[in-house]
Amino acid sequence: MKEKLARMAKKNLPPVKQVKLKLVHIDIWSAIKAGFLVTLAMGIATIVGFIFLWLVINSTGLFGSLTNLLNSVIGGGGSDGVDVAAELSLPRVLSFAFTLSIFNVVLGTALTAISAAIFNVIGRLTGGISVGFTNN
Repeated sequence: MKEKLARMAKKNLPPVKQVKLKLVHIDIWSAIKAGFLVTLAMGIATIVGFIFLWLVINSTGLFGSLTNLLNSVIGGGGSDGVDVAAELSLPRVLSFAFTLSIFNVVLGTALTAISAAIFNVIGRLTGGISVGFTNN
């Protein structure tokens, strides 16, 4: 009975059709747009991550502990001592995160365009990449 059900189940399944295609060209403008959006999302995540990290460090009092540690090691105190909280204020951290994000977006978008152009040259030389698809 079990074998009969297995044979009937196999008969009801449509045959799996496999298609093999070759990827030989990437449109550079499409790659630039996609790369820009991906790096923009990464830039926003970087800024949010910096804000979250600063809030956690500030709320745990790590800036004060680090200031005390550095002043005891350096030997400074009072007005000539190191103040980590003043050096790593939220506006300073945000300006660094924003600058880093802008740099990441510009460089990432440029590298995406360069990578697409290099792939197109390699695709012409080698005939592209074979990719197989099935209809599941």
